[in-house]
Amino acid sequence: MTVKQRIAATGRCLVVLGFLAIVTRPAGAELTVDDLTGSAVSGVGPYRQDVEDAIKAFAGRNYGAALERLQNAKKVTPALAPAEVMMAQLHFDAGQPLPAIAMLERALKSAPNDPEAYVLLIERALAEGRFTEAGLLYDKLDGVIAAFNQSPKRRDLLRRRAYSAGATIAEAQGDIKGAQTRLENLLKLNPSDASAHTRLGQMRFRQGDDRGAYTAFQSASADKKALPAALMMAMLWAEKNKANAEKWLDAAVKAAPNDPRTQIGAANYMLRNNRLDEAKGHAAKAIELDPSGYDSNFIAGVAARMDGDYRKADQYLSRALLLQPTNVDLMNHLALSLVELPDETSKARAMQYAQIIAKQNPGNPNIMATLGWVNYRLNRPEDAKRAFNAVFSSPEVRATQTMSSEMAYYLANLAKEQGNSQEAIKMLREALNTEQPFAYRKMANEMLAELTKSSGSSDAAPASTRTGS
Repeated sequence: MTVKQRIAATGRCLVVLGFLAIVTRPAGAELTVDDLTGSAVSGVGPYRQDVEDAIKAFAGRNYGAALERLQNAKKVTPALAPAEVMMAQLHFDAGQPLPAIAMLERALKSAPNDPEAYVLLIERALAEGRFTEAGLLYDKLDGVIAAFNQSPKRRDLLRRRAYSAGATIAEAQGDIKGAQTRLENLLKLNPSDASAHTRLGQMRFRQGDDRGAYTAFQSASADKKALPAALMMAMLWAEKNKANAEKWLDAAVKAAPNDPRTQIGAANYMLRNNRLDEAKGHAAKAIELDPSGYDSNFIAGVAARMDGDYRKADQYLSRALLLQPTNVDLMNHLALSLVELPDETSKARAMQYAQIIAKQNPGNPNIMATLGWVNYRLNRPEDAKRAFNAVFSSPEVRATQTMSSEMAYYLANLAKEQGNSQEAIKMLREALNTEQPFAYRKMANEMLAELTKSSGSSDAAPASTRTGS
């Protein structure tokens, strides 16, 4: 494997085939009676004590007693899900997928006319990327759910989930029109579903229907958690046509200059396109509008790091970390900012964050490269070497023979320190030969100019004229 192959910087385009909205509960929270029964009934009923007893029996690992109590609850309140389905939910919640799936398969036999087991199995298959299996189950579900009338409340909720899953299956199979039809059916049941409107807009966009896409995004933006319609259009066009993307982005900023989501989106776009000064302006406006928000502080911190203002990057990223203390990407940016500060306290924090994320992600080459760089900057060469060796041996790097520009820059510094100027020059040229954001672009250009001059070469680096971030 050549050095050039190892460090070739590549841009990646993410294609989203579909997504499933999954509602999660806080870690460590036990399922309640309402969690198991709320989709079918509400309030207090004769089933409640049996379900409470079942939850207690399950917690005590008395699974037979738990199932028996759930069966009793189902007998007195037929609108509830089958006992095996509720039991499966308890197993899933306890991190026991195999007995959960076994219970769902048992439910298919004991309650073949109830659609909930089908829906859960389909959602599980989709979450694990088993689209063919999900499609086969969906074909069977269609007739079952159409005939189901035992519990109107549960039927309607299951139909929504079924349409959402069905849209994901159709999209994965390349049937965009079929996916669109299922989302339209979902929206008939739940017109305020912002996620469904957003997905519908994405599908219309893929079919070249800008007007229809924009209309769907406008419907989605009624939910304040959704992105403004014009910003969504800009994001979709960004990978296809920059002129159209910027037209929509300008429209988004003009329409809602005081919307922090718009300013954050604009800052992100400018960063991705190496327009740092404009990114900083939008990030500053986002902080002004939403000084305590996670996204506003994160984008401002990243912009500050790209600008080399590491003290300000620490300020914003540390504030964001209080809101998402386990975010790996955030800790990665923070470690790389702190290690550049002169005080020992900041450097110690950099090492702490780098070690935490490396321990959690030992197979991630970008994270291991950060650990290597932090060790290098703290004059710990042996530890740096071990981390960089882990980068070279990672399956991702070995399979693709590529590295990020940041990794290339780190290795160029090592090569320079070891007196291998020509190797460092090759690495720097590869690092700079990208349109992707690169935090060390200015330093890399300066180092490349210095090494090229000292080596007596008149060959200027073609990428050195890229002065973005």
